Formats: sequence, structure tokens, C-alpha cells
Amino acid sequence: MNKLVIITKNEQTYFVQRLIKELGQDKVALFNPWADLILPEGERYLVRTTGIYGSDLDLLMAGSLPPAKLINPMIALKRFRSKSSQYTWFEEFDFPVLNWLPLQGTDALTIEKFFRLYPKVVVKPLIGQGGWGIEAHTWSTFKTWWKKRKGTDESYLIQPLITGARELRYFFIKGEFSLTLERKSQSGLAANFKQQGQASETQLPSEFQDVIDQVVDRSGALYGAMDLLIDDGRLIILELNTVPGVEQLEQVTGLNILHKFLTANFFCHKG
Repeated sequence: MNKLVIITKNEQTYFVQRLIKELGQDKVALFNPWADLILPEGERYLVRTTGIYGSDLDLLMAGSLPPAKLINPMIALKRFRSKSSQYTWFEEFDFPVLNWLPLQGTDALTIEKFFRLYPKVVVKPLIGQGGWGIEAHTWSTFKTWWKKRKGTDESYLIQPLITGARELRYFFIKGEFSLTLERKSQSGLAANFKQQGQASETQLPSEFQDVIDQVVDRSGALYGAMDLLIDDGRLIILELNTVPGVEQLEQVTGLNILHKFLTANFFCHKG
């Protein structure tokens, strides 16, 4: 039996290739939910797909598995698949997030009122990856942008634009390991590694550790990464990613993150 079955559409991603290198080709099987018919037998299953493919077939297939075999758990994969669902969850527990407004189904007057409160906003796709689709707008530029998309591609939200804040990424393996990077982008938006973002290792400010620990505990995620802002002493949670990349983490720190993942208790424990 395969030690690990990776549910993925793109087997060439850094995460997948590093897992294969760490475990060995003979202990890994790959399954593409949109191309392959039979889900292989395995000791553990890892979902490395996101909602950007416009289908939840991957989660449908993963949902047929015994819960003890799945990393991350289905509840976490669903909860943090879109920004709207995770922001709603953050607000339920009063975790610190920016005000946000979904564009789909929202009337123009409400959107304009949001701009009156926040003259500069960030537009984000509800389901995004790698910083794709994130733009800054004023009301005048937004109207042109929105006119091209309304009625065809409305799956976006808007939030206040925060400038001058520290941007952190907090990677965690629950109960075993965490690491914080400070990230900067050339554009001032979406300091993603693939978008020429730069990063250096840092420490999460100690005054925010308790809140972050609460998020991890309540999230249901066994591993993941949170994007954070520190703005004038205030913590803002931008996103929790349950399918995070590790390329930047490994390159910046020199650590073998995938080895830590594969030797974590949740992976080694037989359930």
C-alpha cells in the first residue's frame, strides 16, 4: 500500500516534488480528481488542490475517505477554501480581520458607501492563489474595473487598503513547529514568492501569539499558513491557507520543512 496518496492536479509543484523526494517514488501515488478514475489505496491522503479550478470534485473524492486518513481534515479544507467562508468564520470567533464586502449580489449604492468609508480598497478574488487577481482601486478606477466584470465574473470582495504595515506569514505544523517570515512585495500588494516577493525570517510578536494559537486550535487544520498584517500595533489576519506552499520557507531558512511535515505526529500516527 502507498504510504501517501497526494490529491493534486499539477504534480510538478514544488510541494509535491519535494514530498516525492523525501518519501521516495515507490511510497507515493498521485491522483488527479479531474482526470483519474480510481482513487489509489494509501495510509494517508493529502489534498493539494484549491478552489481555483472551479470545481469541488477534489473535495467530493476526498470526502469519501476515512477521516483519520485525511490531511488536512475536510472541515478545514472546506472552511478555508474561499475568503468569504473563512472571513465569516473569523468574525464568528471575533478574530481580527478587516471589514470586507462581497461584490456578487451587492448593489452599487452599498459598494459606493463602502468606498466613502474607505477611499482606497483592495479587490481580491474570493478564491485566489499566488496573489493572482489582487488590485488596488479608488472609486473612480473601480467603476471602470467593475463595469467589465459585472454579470460575468463577480466572485470578488473588497477590503480597505492598508499601507505601511508589516506583512508576515506564519507557517505551522500543529503542536510541533511554527515559523514566521516577514514578506515584502515590489508592488506593495500580495507579497507572494511567485510575484517576486522577498522574505526574511522573523519572530511573531509575542503579544499576538495567544490569538494565533487560538486560530490554529479552532481551525481544525493540522498544518497551514496565515498571512498577517501588523499595522500600528494592531494584528490583522488576512487569510489562512490550508494548502500552503513551502518553497519560500525552505529557501529563506534552509530548513527541511517537508521532513518536519512527514515526521509530525499526525502523519506518523496510524489512527
